[in-house]
Amino acid sequence: MKEHLLALVRAQRHDERISVLQRRLASLPAELSQREAEHAALMAGVDHLDEERKACLSRAQNLENDVRQFETRVAKVEKQARESRDASAVQIAEHEANQWRDKISSAEDEALQLLDRAEQLADEKKEAAAKLEQAAAEMEQFRKTVAQDQTDLEGECQSVQEQRDQALQEAGSQGRDLYLKLLPARKGRAIVPLRVDSCGGCGMVVPPNDRVRVHGMNHLVRCRSCTRILVDPQVWNQDESKQEAEQNSD
Repeated sequence: MKEHLLALVRAQRHDERISVLQRRLASLPAELSQREAEHAALMAGVDHLDEERKACLSRAQNLENDVRQFETRVAKVEKQARESRDASAVQIAEHEANQWRDKISSAEDEALQLLDRAEQLADEKKEAAAKLEQAAAEMEQFRKTVAQDQTDLEGECQSVQEQRDQALQEAGSQGRDLYLKLLPARKGRAIVPLRVDSCGGCGMVVPPNDRVRVHGMNHLVRCRSCTRILVDPQVWNQDESKQEAEQNSD
């Protein structure tokens, strides 16, 4: 029976390892999606800078066209003023010409600001594009790393699963059936050590007769409170020491 108990403890530790591996496997797609979203945001940032730069250039070009139209209007008004003999009409024409000149000045100032901004955006885009190029290389490497991690984790998971199945075979049908029944109900802790006089799972005091049976290692003894299988600390620690020795040898 002691060997059966040791096998059950091994099976539970294998199940714990499988659970860790499965959680890690499940996290890989989310990590990849997050990195891809960050990369997509960088790409969108570069595109936005380029679109803003083009908008500045387009607006500046429109203003330059406006300036030419305003200058034509000024020339026309000035001609009218020169040809007019009416002092009042001349004054009105000069006032209108000054208004057009103000518009020309304002449009030229805005166009210059837009061209400066377009140049600044071009520099920002160049810098962002360089970062994007580096990020693209890192993204490709991350994809390869995730793929390799997935392969390694799946391989380890399969190996541990085989060890777990072997341990359950060595545990005997009675212990195996009870373990498989308790495992989901007790959140992966079907077996716990006896902690002096208490259950290592729920903490309830174990009756003296049950403690004697646990220490005897000849029976499957269950906690009367949480129904988990109780094992002697020697069994619990012996398997733990064995696992550590195997890991160190690897």
